[in-house]
Amino acid sequence: MAKTNANLLTSIDLGSAKICALVAEVTDSGLRYRAHGLADSEGTRKGLIADRKKAVESVQRTVEKAEDALGAPIERAVVGLAGPHIRGVKAEAAITLGLRPREITRDDVRHLLEKARAAVVLPDDYEPLHWLVREYVIDEQGGVQEPLGFVAKTLGVRLCVATTSVGAKQNVISVLNLAGIQVDDIVLEPLACADFLLRGDERELGVCLADIGAGSTDLIVYEEGAVEHVGVVPIGGDHFTKDLAVLLPAPVADAEKLKRMYGNAIV
Repeated sequence: MAKTNANLLTSIDLGSAKICALVAEVTDSGLRYRAHGLADSEGTRKGLIADRKKAVESVQRTVEKAEDALGAPIERAVVGLAGPHIRGVKAEAAITLGLRPREITRDDVRHLLEKARAAVVLPDDYEPLHWLVREYVIDEQGGVQEPLGFVAKTLGVRLCVATTSVGAKQNVISVLNLAGIQVDDIVLEPLACADFLLRGDERELGVCLADIGAGSTDLIVYEEGAVEHVGVVPIGGDHFTKDLAVLLPAPVADAEKLKRMYGNAIV
């Protein structure tokens, strides 16, 4: 195979039904599709690793298909994270800038965010994944997205913190490493979906994006242009398939076909 192009960016999604690897090239005009690989997922359930050996083999099959299409090896990737272990936590903090109003600086914003992060208390087995600013508050005026340059006496911030189970995150990283992939970064999957699918006016008016997977449904809620909530419902497409199989009755494979054919029918 050819040597890896330094401008290539690979993302991997470990789903309960399938695993996908997507390769794009970073160019001056944006991202350009280069290749992808897709394989049935084994060893994962509801966004969690259930069998490491099978999960590693599934990732390897996916990456090999992407490498064959790309004509080059894939050694590192950005990985999507989702599942019932994802929780959204609210956080806020405020600082006084002085006795008289003055211009807000980057150091002020940095100090404020450090104070907000220090105030968040999580269980021992959880850690922050993304710190998402809902709004800055300047002298009790909310709705500010960029506070630099404003003149004020007080500066506050409200955050939505996407958190993850440490063990669940490390298990995903371990599976990728055992499959020969170095994990460069981890991204909350519904956040990535929202960046791609939602328009600015939709986020401003208020919208909930539901990413329905096989084992769970990931949620992200926007209000006034900012993330208001992230969460997970432990119900996915497989639940509907199994319900159909029981009610018809029919084999699961037939129920899956019927769901795909008529699941989006308008009544």
